[in-house]
Amino acid sequence: MTITYRFYVGKKDLQRQIDFWIKCTKLLPYAWKPTISPNLFIEHENFHPKSRCFAFDGNQMIGYMSFTGSKEFVSLGYPWVLPGYEGIVQDELYKRVYGFAESDEFGAKLFAQRFRSDWKKQIDFFLSKGFEVTRRSPILIKELSESNHTNASKIENDFQFDKWANVIKQNEVVTEEQLSMMKEYYGSVQFDFSISFENEGYFGVTIRSDTDYAEILAVALKKDTTKFLAMVNHVLKECQNRGVKVVGIAESHLPHKESLGDLGFLVLTEDVMLMKQ
Repeated sequence: MTITYRFYVGKKDLQRQIDFWIKCTKLLPYAWKPTISPNLFIEHENFHPKSRCFAFDGNQMIGYMSFTGSKEFVSLGYPWVLPGYEGIVQDELYKRVYGFAESDEFGAKLFAQRFRSDWKKQIDFFLSKGFEVTRRSPILIKELSESNHTNASKIENDFQFDKWANVIKQNEVVTEEQLSMMKEYYGSVQFDFSISFENEGYFGVTIRSDTDYAEILAVALKKDTTKFLAMVNHVLKECQNRGVKVVGIAESHLPHKESLGDLGFLVLTEDVMLMKQ
């Protein structure tokens, strides 16, 4: 069969992209739940069909690569391919997608992507293309047991940004620009549930159902709260109720000098940010 390539032609390609990403990352450790940022990007003024490219062997889709962003900043995806198509197909996808992003036609200036530290192949690919690691952020991981299922109160099956922001505003001066950026980011996330602890804290959680991996992705805490561990314990119990087996949380979400070691969390991976200018 001859390998063929084409750019985005319609919204069905978005579902193809999401389904393919889930398939390719299912066995990768601590792979996050897919966001809806591709869906949001196609409605953005900076969207262009050349921002996503698909590879086919005959009628079978074997790979794709995409990006979202603007002329100032692009989140550049990895060229995901099926086993056996690594190498030439990936380089061709990269040439087409990254090549368009940096061209005068689109004019992106700064590129970035993040992976788990365990994803050596993906990191090495970006390093080979001139990217540099700019940040490594520890992720704490806990495996859940089947016991101690309880019901936590004040659980919502979505995420209310205003509730999160109201807690954040109690602690420090937050600019409207910072809040706007966080609102845009959290708006691209498909949260599975959130838990509000009055004015003490607010947590948003995502669950990747095909791997039973959850991430405590949004955390807002009242300054000097003494209830952080109790709050996390409530979140863990709700995750157990929903069939989750492994939970992750960024170390950066922990209050100063706070530890989750007593709850069984260990630093088992990192979020690795790579950038190229």
